[in-house]
Amino acid sequence: MQKTKMVLLFSVLLFMLVAPLVFGQTASPGASTPASPPDTGKPAPRGDPWQFRITPYLWAAQIESKATIGGYSSTVNVYFPELLRNLQGGAMVDMEAQKGKLGFFLDPLALQVRGEGDLTRVRNTALPLPPTRNLSLTVSVGMLEFGGFYQVLKWPLDWKQGGRAVTVDVLAGGRYWYFHAALDTTSNISPSKYNNFVDPIVGARAKIDLTDKFMLNLEGDFGGFDVGSKFTWNAQGSFAYQFTPLLSAFAGYRVLYIDYQASTSRVQYQETMQGPTAGVTFTF
Repeated sequence: MQKTKMVLLFSVLLFMLVAPLVFGQTASPGASTPASPPDTGKPAPRGDPWQFRITPYLWAAQIESKATIGGYSSTVNVYFPELLRNLQGGAMVDMEAQKGKLGFFLDPLALQVRGEGDLTRVRNTALPLPPTRNLSLTVSVGMLEFGGFYQVLKWPLDWKQGGRAVTVDVLAGGRYWYFHAALDTTSNISPSKYNNFVDPIVGARAKIDLTDKFMLNLEGDFGGFDVGSKFTWNAQGSFAYQFTPLLSAFAGYRVLYIDYQASTSRVQYQETMQGPTAGVTFTF
């Protein structure tokens, strides 16, 4: 089911990224290139300056966890109404640096969530059973997305120099994960494990200027490839408003999935985090 959702989300994203290329071929060559500015006799600028963006944001994610720790498997879901009560800490910020078409990004995330769930099975029949099938799962997640992006398309939507456009970037990098999970069965059977690994990721993103101030942002990536996790994917979309050249704000929705299994079956995570996002971007 998760892979079906992933295929659907990426199909929609791919269509929205490729559509400007396909339908844009019907335009005349002159229409695709804005007119050159008049020659003022002044020397041309020496390349594009560096531009930096810092985006603190909130992600009200509901978390669906299927975890196997020390041979004990559990299912725990923490939905949004419970999130503020069960969230024990969190920090999220996205940072980018760009010069011309090339840029780099860092996106650290840290959170700790505790939720109530059920013991679903014991993988090894020799393991003792806890006195109850009810348990608590505490998950501490540290994540760092990093990599670079390159602009492969900037398609103008009007005739004005520097006006509205569709911008498409391809991106590649990695997603570092730190997981610490602890099962509390209100008995001496309370296994806990931690794992850290890096997933390679590839993806794309698009910015569509709907007006001079209002824009639609789309982004998606996938990875893992059994290097770190078995498979991971991420998809997000948001609407943004540009208040000034230095300040904008956005609201949207994000889904992040990971399927990880250690070399032994005693540790396994399947995590789906999804929910609305909102934040502000400072540009300088």
